Amino acid sequence: MTVPIAKGVPMTPSMAESELELLLNVIRETAQITTSATACALVMDAEIPVSMEPELMLTSSGQLGAALRDFCRKLDTEPDAEETLRPPNKVAHYMARREIEGQDYVFLCFPLSAQDAYASGTIGFAYRAEDWRPERNFDACMWLSRCAETMLVTFENMAGLEFDLLTLSNRAARLQRIAEIDPLTQLENLASFEEKARTMLEQGPANATFVIVDIDHFKAVNDLYGHQFGDIYLKTVAKALKSSFAEGSVVGRLGGDEFGIVAELPPAGRSYLDGLLSRCRSNVQRATALLGKPDLGKVSMGASQFPDHGTDYTTLYELADAALYAAKDQGRSVSTVFQPARHGRYNNVELGKKFLDAVKQDRILPVFQPIVSLKDGTCQGFEVLARWRDENGILLTPADFSAIFRDHSLAETMTRVIMRRAFADFVRDVKPRGGRHRLSLNVTYFDLMNPEFAFEVQSAATDYGLDWNQLTIEVTEQTMLGETTGQVFRSLKELRTRGARIALDDFGTGYGGLRHLASWPVDSLKLDKFFVDGLMAGPRDRVVLEAMVSMSKKLGYQIVAEGIETRRQVDMLREMGCQSGQGYVLANPLTGDQLSRFRDRYELPEPA
Repeated sequence: MTVPIAKGVPMTPSMAESELELLLNVIRETAQITTSATACALVMDAEIPVSMEPELMLTSSGQLGAALRDFCRKLDTEPDAEETLRPPNKVAHYMARREIEGQDYVFLCFPLSAQDAYASGTIGFAYRAEDWRPERNFDACMWLSRCAETMLVTFENMAGLEFDLLTLSNRAARLQRIAEIDPLTQLENLASFEEKARTMLEQGPANATFVIVDIDHFKAVNDLYGHQFGDIYLKTVAKALKSSFAEGSVVGRLGGDEFGIVAELPPAGRSYLDGLLSRCRSNVQRATALLGKPDLGKVSMGASQFPDHGTDYTTLYELADAALYAAKDQGRSVSTVFQPARHGRYNNVELGKKFLDAVKQDRILPVFQPIVSLKDGTCQGFEVLARWRDENGILLTPADFSAIFRDHSLAETMTRVIMRRAFADFVRDVKPRGGRHRLSLNVTYFDLMNPEFAFEVQSAATDYGLDWNQLTIEVTEQTMLGETTGQVFRSLKELRTRGARIALDDFGTGYGGLRHLASWPVDSLKLDKFFVDGLMAGPRDRVVLEAMVSMSKKLGYQIVAEGIETRRQVDMLREMGCQSGQGYVLANPLTGDQLSRFRDRYELPEPA
């Protein structure tokens, strides 16, 4: 309960019940010592705690005290109460005579004013008429009233100060909380999530989990329904995640469409965790179903466990992130708990260390997949594929080290190592054979975001003697997503201006491919293996592929089909008008040591 001593100045209960009582006790003791009054009353006009009387008798009680109290309360209505100003200080006071139980008394009262001149109370004194000595008693009472007034004003100032401090403290707490939360989802932001998650883990729970949640194809939802709906979608998912975990769990937005949760688990940690992740995904799907759009609510989840997989924030984050990417590789919309034997290749930190060691030991190698004319089998060039020779001499494919391509530094290192070795092998073994062979180099988003990338390619081409008109740069639709004013577009335009051709890889599997054909610098299209495999699935899949080939031909693009594995696929693609292809049925990839043995013309499989 707040207690204002004067208008507009609230007090906390602790001050009201302790400091005010202490102050009144001081006034009481001083009155008894200095005034020699028979009775003394202090009437407070402001609100005070319920436990205290609204009018406080400081010395005596009984009929005399009650009469003095009533006199102080009703000065304006007492007919014989005379207000006077006593010189030389002209102090306002009231005097009256009363007969109480046959005894005559002189009542003397002084108003007590706050700083703003608001009358905060009255102090009154009662003297037996025969003991009243005007000069001596009046001065004593006047000085005591002024002392009491000063003490009450000081107390009022302290009350106001404490209220201001409390207000500032509350405001600071609100501002701190605002700084901790993500403004869109109202979850913890990244900095707050990390701080609170670290604190929880440092307290050493018996069992806990670190979960990372990623909304599948969120960018496609944004592109399809707009950013305003995307925000609603994010808030809906965030609310569903928050409700899925127990009170006390730390739930935050890590950025974009990714969320993090650190939650304690019961003793049966793993079995409970599997059920928790399943329920969480179900909650998200139910909540997003109410938004009325198809294919929403699909999330991929990766989790690590405390203390089984680690005991610190960084380790658990890395392992949960590795499990998340393992879930994405399984086809998305699944939840995965980290397993060291199966998911180590998704761990960026450990894999990064091994990768840099492999670079130093010259175990990062290019292999060359021939691109063959489907008309006559002529070798038209090669796509460069990255391989990693492990400690046992086994060649690893990009699927085994996909985490490398999620780290900008490692991804750029991979591109440069592969580029320089591929240029050297191509110029050594292919260029002397003559012909119009081309070398297709896969680059990443990180490469194209580097304004210096075109100059680095120029440097490597100059060092090894590769002509720009022999080079094709392959990029995926996902890499091209963006505006034509961005760095990726500028890099591609610069590469094309220098003489390289641009191939749109995995065409048809991303988002916005037709828009890219209209506005981006593209020379050829590579049809993804998904569509090639679909040739044998049924007439609908064939119609889709025929439409893609027909459109590409009319737009003047070179068409390359990827992943051709059967004679029937070769026949059907050739019938559709697809000019080129690559796949094991046409030619196997060649290592750098085998490149010199490539064929100028490959045998096309006989019609099925």
